[in-house]
Amino acid sequence: MTEAYLSGDRKADQLLDELPTEFIGDRRAACQSLFLGALRHGHRSKAALKGLLRKKAKPGVEAILLVSGYELLAADAEKHPKIIHHAVERSKQLVNRFEQGFLNAVLRKLPEALARIDAEAAPAAFYSHPEWLVSHWKREFPQSYLQLLEWDQGIPATYLKIYDDSIQKPAGLEATDWPQFYRITPKLSWQEDLHPLLNKGNAYIKDPSTRLAPALLAPQAGESVLDLCAAPGGKAYDMAHAMTGKGQIVAVDLPGNRIARLEANLSTLRSTDLNCAIIESDLLELEAATFQAQALPIAYDAVMLDAPCSNTGVIQRRTDVKWRLRPKDIAQCAKLQLQLLHSAARFVKARGRIVYSTCSIEAAENSEVIEQFLKSKSGQKFELVDTAISLPWKTGHDGAGAFLLRRKA
Repeated sequence: MTEAYLSGDRKADQLLDELPTEFIGDRRAACQSLFLGALRHGHRSKAALKGLLRKKAKPGVEAILLVSGYELLAADAEKHPKIIHHAVERSKQLVNRFEQGFLNAVLRKLPEALARIDAEAAPAAFYSHPEWLVSHWKREFPQSYLQLLEWDQGIPATYLKIYDDSIQKPAGLEATDWPQFYRITPKLSWQEDLHPLLNKGNAYIKDPSTRLAPALLAPQAGESVLDLCAAPGGKAYDMAHAMTGKGQIVAVDLPGNRIARLEANLSTLRSTDLNCAIIESDLLELEAATFQAQALPIAYDAVMLDAPCSNTGVIQRRTDVKWRLRPKDIAQCAKLQLQLLHSAARFVKARGRIVYSTCSIEAAENSEVIEQFLKSKSGQKFELVDTAISLPWKTGHDGAGAFLLRRKA
């Protein structure tokens, strides 16, 4: 998997979804741990390897080095010889004889090279982040950037949100500081304990940060809600339960594979009292006629815009973001986000409200987008009512930004 990631353009979660069906239980867990560990600590391994390699290694060789680097960092020194021996033996099935000798020589020097990387002298390498991103955060969060880097290197917890407090909760769920959110522990069986709750629409796998935007929008029973950039449907779950299953939710997202997951999730919410519809469309191309064609409202009491973003608030959970993100991406995201907000605002009723949210911690994608919008001609019709920001090293969960705007008339 690590080789496929290095040599292709697919995201980590896409590769994990493609694991063979026979990879279950401990086998799948071990594979996932090695793959994500190699990516989480990969920049540190690459920094250590810089002085050991004369030229860029082939993806197959680099994958072995990165996985081995992670294993060396995670193990005590006395286990290093065994890890190196295992890696060399494993390489015999993957690379040619010359590359085997090369790997053997490099791997024996790698533990010392990793140990020489100092947190104070080289924080980007030590905490395994791109240099440009650390420099950027040093400017954005001068007092806290080291805490952010350390947070990103942690192993993310998996949370279950249970919407009905009266439901008997399986043993193995740990209560958290956030109402209705429970930490999933290894004591739980996904098949026996979790799937029955998930399949009935009583629960959803999601991080506590996802509560911020729906809480700001606070949809009420009987209201019409427009859920933009809606797939896979997690925020629709929150909003449907806040509406006590009464009203209308119209979910919009780009045509593609994610629509099937969105439909599956909405199907558990639909009832005679809650109408859920899906529109497959680019928000920037969404017009009144699109709604009219499906006999749906054009203007809504509440609009949720969960905008695509740089994902800098969820790097602990999506560690490959560090590999994919480029310096220009944050500004490009902000430009698109402002365009999306202008498009979304067209569908808010008079005195209606809209929440703009991201899973970014960048001011450029959060407060600055809102400031630019409010200064615009169409934005002058709105006022900022409330804000919720999660900085992960402070909140203890994923980062996010959410802003509640109300239309004046």
